[in-house]
Amino acid sequence: MTNEEKILEMLASIQADMNGMKADMNGMKADMNGMKADINGMQADMNGMKADMYVMKADMNGMKADMNDMKADMNGMKADMNGMKADINGMQADMSGMKADMNGIQADMNGMKADIGELKAD
Repeated sequence: MTNEEKILEMLASIQADMNGMKADMNGMKADMNGMKADINGMQADMNGMKADMYVMKADMNGMKADMNDMKADMNGMKADMNGMKADINGMQADMSGMKADMNGIQADMNGMKADIGELKAD
């Protein structure tokens, strides 16, 4: 083999190596573009999750406000029931007083009957 043939063979080998390197670079470029697309998709997913979390937070705040309203309503109902209980206790006391008054009136009437009986006897 002549020097010229050896040089041509070396050049052909270098050319083949460069073609392989070019193919490898193109493959790496395609891989990087795929990774970039995957990263963009992940970023979109994360943004969606972030938006969902804000909606959930708003929902939870609404539920908390509703629960506070319900608690206030229940406290109001409890106060109303305590007022009703006080009214019932007052009515019961009034009825006991009326019963005592009626017993007193009955005693007075019995006394008057006795007095009338004595007057008739005289």
